[in-house]
Amino acid sequence: MNLSRRSVLGGLAAATALSSPAVLRAATRELVMVGYGNASDAPLIAAGEELGRRNAGVSLRIIGGLSAEALAQIKAARGNSPYDLAVMGSPAIVNALAEDVLVPLDFSKIPNAQNVNAKFQPYGYDVGQPIWFEGIGIAYDTTKVPEPPKTWEELWSGDYTGRIGMCRPQSNLGLGVLAATSEAFGMPQDDMSFALKKWQELDPLVGRSPPLLQQMIERGEVDLAPLWHVNTSLAASSGLPIAYAKITGPGPLMLPTNIVHFVNTADGTADLVHEFADILLQPDIQTMAGSAPITFGTVVNGIPVPSEAAPYVPSTEEELASTTSLDWQSFAPLRGETVENFDRMFAA
Repeated sequence: MNLSRRSVLGGLAAATALSSPAVLRAATRELVMVGYGNASDAPLIAAGEELGRRNAGVSLRIIGGLSAEALAQIKAARGNSPYDLAVMGSPAIVNALAEDVLVPLDFSKIPNAQNVNAKFQPYGYDVGQPIWFEGIGIAYDTTKVPEPPKTWEELWSGDYTGRIGMCRPQSNLGLGVLAATSEAFGMPQDDMSFALKKWQELDPLVGRSPPLLQQMIERGEVDLAPLWHVNTSLAASSGLPIAYAKITGPGPLMLPTNIVHFVNTADGTADLVHEFADILLQPDIQTMAGSAPITFGTVVNGIPVPSEAAPYVPSTEEELASTTSLDWQSFAPLRGETVENFDRMFAA
């Protein structure tokens, strides 16, 4: 059965409309975006409101969900994509390029792109515009882990066996951690078999997604876990004794997030997507994204890191220069078989 925009959106109760009721009634063009589905959508909401002010009758709806699910729905639709745009990290872009569902952005139509630190632009793979980044480190309960590990290899010291959480590799977090594990022990990042066996040694408690893993730390089910710095910041903002370690070897690790435009969208969508991306790179939106409780890493030069964000993101030029990413192109295509092997090995 083919999927249409109407059938997909009709079944998604979690959708968030980003306009007042009056604007929605008058809307002549609704952009539908794959976002986070949580508090991290705040800067997207603000940019969507600005887009609506500039373009009468335009509104934005955010659907929370995994990029992989969106790609499957777009392929099933066979035309008339149910989504117009998305926030998407490097590994999802690799998959989306393989599925041929992205329209490359024209960066000349995003004036603020010239203000983006050159370090980040390559992670859009010439199709997406980087807007901010997330780090992968270790979230930990300060009452149970007074001295957190400083490197990935230290997780195997014997101190954390049976106390640690791990994210399923359907998530970019889980897949990235496996690649980092292999590199930490001198193996190729795409040696998923080695990494899975190493994680078996730690007897981890598995969370199916980063938000669920965050909740496991909040509830005290695990003492520490590899986690996005944004999830850690949100947990700590609630007053819980949770902190973040910018773990190295490799790292500190960062994953840029991009705005991407899907194929088979309505006429005029491309101009709105480019304008939306440009708004997200404005200093006010970047400052909002980089501030508590979200604390995204900002990509625009000259945006200061607030003091409350410094424990989570690089706060100096030296720290920023030391951050690295992963070779997602080498192992992102292995996600399917890695998930199958992970589920079999950690089914209990």
